[in-house]
Amino acid sequence: MLDKKGQALVEFVLVLPILIMLILAIIDFSQIFINQSNLEVLLGDINDIKRDEISYDTVYNVISKNDNNIILSLNYEEDDYITIKLEKKIKLITPFANLVFDNPYSVTVTRTIKNTTVG
Repeated sequence: MLDKKGQALVEFVLVLPILIMLILAIIDFSQIFINQSNLEVLLGDINDIKRDEISYDTVYNVISKNDNNIILSLNYEEDDYITIKLEKKIKLITPFANLVFDNPYSVTVTRTIKNTTVG
C-alpha cells in the first residue's frame, strides 16, 4: 500500500499559495468597493448641503468627520457648475498586485452639481 497521507500533504502545499493569493485578492477588491461606496455616500451628503453654502471649507468639514485620508478637490466650471472630486489611496495587501494595479490604489469618485451662488 502506498502512503496517501504524504500525497495529500504535497498537493495541499502546492495549492496553498494560490489559495492564499486568491483570499488576499478578494480582501483587496472588497476594500476597493467598500471605500468607493463610502465615497459615494459622502458625495450624497455633500449634495444635501444647501447650494448657497458650498465652499471648500464646508465640504472639507463634511468629509473630515468621516475620514482624514480623503483628498478633496473642487472645480468651479463655467455655467455655474461645481465638480467635486474625492480620492482615497488604498494600500493593497496582495503580493504582486502592483504589477497589475498601482500600489497604493487610488479610488476616485466625482460629481458635478449646479451652483446657485453666482459670484
